[in-house]
Amino acid sequence: MSTRHTTATAPVHHRPPADAVCLDLRRAPGADAVRDALDAVRHDDGEPRFLVVDDAARLVAHQLLYERLQAHGPARIVCLAVGSPRERVLSRPLTLRPPAAGVLWLLDPHTGDDPDGLRPLVDLLAQRDVFDAVLTSLGDVVHNVAVPSVRVVEHDLTEEARTRAWQEALAALTGQEAPGGAVPGDAVPPDLALLLDDSLPEAVAGHRWLEPSRPAAARRRACDDALEDAHAGHRLARGPAGLFAARARRADPPARLAALGRALEAYRDTVAGAFAEADGVRLTADQRARLLERGIVLPDLPAASRARVVPALRELTERLLDRRLPLRSTAARLAALADRSAPAGSAARLARLDEVCDPAYLRHLAAPPPFRAGGTPVAAALLALVPALVAGLWAGPGWFLGPAAGLAAAALGLLMLRHRPNRSPDGHLDGPATTQVAARFLGGLAGGAAGAVAGAALALPPWAGAAAAALALTGVLALALRDWTVSVDAWWRATDADYAARVLTGVDRLLAETAVHDWLLADARHHCSDGARAAGLLLRGLAATADAHGRGDATAPPVPPAPTARTVPAPRPGPAARSTVPAEPDGTTDTWDWDTWGDSSADDGWYGAEPAAPTGPAQHGAPAPDPAAPDTAGTTGAYGAYGAGDAFPAAAPRQGPAYETVAPPHGPAYETVPPVQGPAYETVGSFHADADADADEDGGWSTWQPAGPAEDPPWLERERGDGGPDLVTTLVDDLTAGTRRILTPCWARIERDPARAGRAPLDGPMRDVLDEVHDRLVRDAATSPPPFAPRPGDRPDAARLTGVAPDRVAELLAASDAEATVPLCGPQHRRLLSADPLEVRRVRFVPEAFRRGAADGDEHRPAGPRAGHAGEDGFAEDVVWTPAGRHAGVLGLVPLRADAVRTVREETPGEEAGPS
Repeated sequence: MSTRHTTATAPVHHRPPADAVCLDLRRAPGADAVRDALDAVRHDDGEPRFLVVDDAARLVAHQLLYERLQAHGPARIVCLAVGSPRERVLSRPLTLRPPAAGVLWLLDPHTGDDPDGLRPLVDLLAQRDVFDAVLTSLGDVVHNVAVPSVRVVEHDLTEEARTRAWQEALAALTGQEAPGGAVPGDAVPPDLALLLDDSLPEAVAGHRWLEPSRPAAARRRACDDALEDAHAGHRLARGPAGLFAARARRADPPARLAALGRALEAYRDTVAGAFAEADGVRLTADQRARLLERGIVLPDLPAASRARVVPALRELTERLLDRRLPLRSTAARLAALADRSAPAGSAARLARLDEVCDPAYLRHLAAPPPFRAGGTPVAAALLALVPALVAGLWAGPGWFLGPAAGLAAAALGLLMLRHRPNRSPDGHLDGPATTQVAARFLGGLAGGAAGAVAGAALALPPWAGAAAAALALTGVLALALRDWTVSVDAWWRATDADYAARVLTGVDRLLAETAVHDWLLADARHHCSDGARAAGLLLRGLAATADAHGRGDATAPPVPPAPTARTVPAPRPGPAARSTVPAEPDGTTDTWDWDTWGDSSADDGWYGAEPAAPTGPAQHGAPAPDPAAPDTAGTTGAYGAYGAGDAFPAAAPRQGPAYETVAPPHGPAYETVPPVQGPAYETVGSFHADADADADEDGGWSTWQPAGPAEDPPWLERERGDGGPDLVTTLVDDLTAGTRRILTPCWARIERDPARAGRAPLDGPMRDVLDEVHDRLVRDAATSPPPFAPRPGDRPDAARLTGVAPDRVAELLAASDAEATVPLCGPQHRRLLSADPLEVRRVRFVPEAFRRGAADGDEHRPAGPRAGHAGEDGFAEDVVWTPAGRHAGVLGLVPLRADAVRTVREETPGEEAGPS
């Protein structure tokens, strides 16, 4: 059977198909066990599958139990019939006939006497794909009965690595307590970003917030008119008209500035009254009516709907979790979001309104600043001295014209003082002023005297003196006008009247922000705050549950106990290799393997012979001989006492460091020293388990729970790693995905009632997620994705999760396979087997995690000349890719001779059933 797919077309199973239901009739042979097995069937997955372990001698006696398994419809059954070394004929009931049933006859003394010795094989056969492949292959052999031969490689983690990875994953999932945090800007959905700041949506960009016929709009227009009137007063005050024209003196700039301040104050009071009246967490209909009376019109804003809030909260939370942000850090950011989005009411913006329209600025407008002209006394004296000096150069008249120019400069300074812009005509507003009149007078007199002396000395012609006098008088007037204009402009800037336009814009902006965020979006912001706080509380509760699980407060499935012995498979001989086997019960020895298992026939009397009962340790396999001792029994390797020895081709010798021998308390074993380069692993030879604790209530096994006999069977090779680089990250991703699944139904409850949703207990679902992820870590080192994994196809391969190189699996499953399997029978049973090796059926199985590794690069492909004969993945064409598990290997089905199986049609006392 081949279920190969390319990596690009491999199906993704979000809900893996049901495995076979395991039933051990050796422990619970009653009808209750069958009833429990039927109850465990998942009926939505096609025909039920049952993997039954039974004593070979009691198959016929259990015929009624097998019929009950098929009582409710067609069922597919694979029976592991455990026999004893004395058995020579297998009797089976009609129920176990093909094509819906098949039998694997196990004559291995280890597995037959140890109740848990079959556990690794049961775990494998219980997987749906392996089960179907084995049953299909059994349909090609005689009677659908075969003796299995197995070679299995198990990739797993050491208990220390598993514990360390689990604790690190829990720590990365939960995180530390954080006082708060800012939500990344790129992570906030647009529907939430509108609630977190004072931005205005485009829907209200052209909206007129003030009704033109209402008081608020009238006061707003009064502010505009007052500002324009103040600008007009400034224009009248500056220039020659402001200094000389009588009309300009009635412009009264101080009064206009005071009127501007009063208009701004009135508009501010109108807005402040609206803020106070509409205060609250939500805008009521009465408040909306009072706002309309004031002249504030609120539009219909689609973004104000609270229906968009919780979906946006969910999107934000999942984005933060997808970034592997710990649960507590995510909760802290949600708490910060709740604080920022909580509506404080429009009354809280009164302080902001005072900042925008500062009362001190209004008082400043009502008190005109000082008016200063002429600059410093020295500068003012120079402005009068120079024209007077020029006017005094006219010899004779200069004695009068020079001082006259100085007096004119002083007179203009006095006129500036009388017409200053910070003084009202009626005198009710009068600011301080200085025009340096005295400095101008003194400078003019000094300049005129000096000019007259210079003119007398120079004796300029009359025309030159007249021109100088005219130039001086013009200069006095021009300098005075320039000084006046510059001084008036400086005074206007000191009034800061232009800032009133910014004040009006700020008040308008604040009114729009308040209307949008405190009135229109108040319900959405309140819902967002409550929802974010509820989600944060749920995340903190999940983190607390995960911490309790990590401390051992929550129930967790047991992990495999520490190994007590470590073995290394014997070196694999070449195809032509032959070796001896231990003595059979009759004292004879023989050499055999799967290529030469004899040519005897059924009439040689062998079936009727009663072999001597095995005695002593041989019944369970003799103790393994010391590798350093001479081979006195004619056997070599660790498997000689088991009955296989080098007669069964074993594993090929590894390339790498030498093996180190250790001696545990109960006997010799071998320990693999991991190589310096590449992932470290160890081949564990045995582990213990409590059979009662591992057995299901129906007498079957959990399909994944690791357990085993005191010593592992020779066909099982364990390799344990310290964890790959992606193990912790994968566990965190699985836990995060489980957290998202837990929160999925909570968002609807948050939408309805955030207060109650935040207190909802999620301990049970979170423990289920933790147990699910931890179970998969224990079962197959997290190589199989949980049902809630969002992208199971992107899961790392087994090597990056376990830290064990996949080359052993590639060797075991190569297309031109020379790997020998270990038969689950003794050499004394060779005459039961078919003499045609071509009738042997072979099933290769490997988890999908190893195919992911084979598809990633050549470093995961099998090395050596065999790689060129494999399929595109380096594996054989008949590989069964299992969706989960930690076992990979080869299962051979060796058919029996036709007369070794008897089908009993009905068990009747005194009637002997003949062969089928």
